[in-house]
Amino acid sequence: MALEPIKLLEPVINEGHFLKQVLSMRHSSREFADKPLELKHLSEVLWAAYGVNRPDGRRTVPSAWGFYPLEIYAVMEKGVYHYNPEKLLLEPVLEGDYRSLTGHQDFVGKAPLNILYFADRAKMVLEDPRFNKMLQDNLARVEVFDAAACTQNVYLYCTCAGMNVVERLLCDGERFKKLCSLPESLNYVVAQTVGYNPQA
Repeated sequence: MALEPIKLLEPVINEGHFLKQVLSMRHSSREFADKPLELKHLSEVLWAAYGVNRPDGRRTVPSAWGFYPLEIYAVMEKGVYHYNPEKLLLEPVLEGDYRSLTGHQDFVGKAPLNILYFADRAKMVLEDPRFNKMLQDNLARVEVFDAAACTQNVYLYCTCAGMNVVERLLCDGERFKKLCSLPESLNYVVAQTVGYNPQA
């Protein structure tokens, strides 16, 4: 059976802890229960990362120059999906279990969700040549700024939901791009692994 799109749910806003409580509990964990995420948690963790939170299409995170250049991929047991925040949709990219290719630690191959953040450098261009030169000299910094906001949102959401999460640097982004036939303009930035606490 071919990989089907996953229609995500709207986030439930009025639940969870207060911000200072969440910050006091935020932590990384590399242990994950071997069970898939419920649709509610899958929907909300991706919305927290990069979802639309205003009628004008802006997101739950800031973006330098308002580019919003990130492309987010969800890698799960059944396949690889592209997150479409405007449509609240996970769009099929590749069928099959490729979780182990998203990192070098053993746990990534068994956790229910690995999120990969890529920056589309084709979106990061300014018309004014003076400012564009400055931007092109600092692309890596801009990408990291944007992705860092996403990963922190995921940490805070997972803390609220009682889920485990860890941010990861190491992933062969170029190999992943080739595997999924992604555009050359995409540049891998960072990854996160998300799942339930096995002791819960």
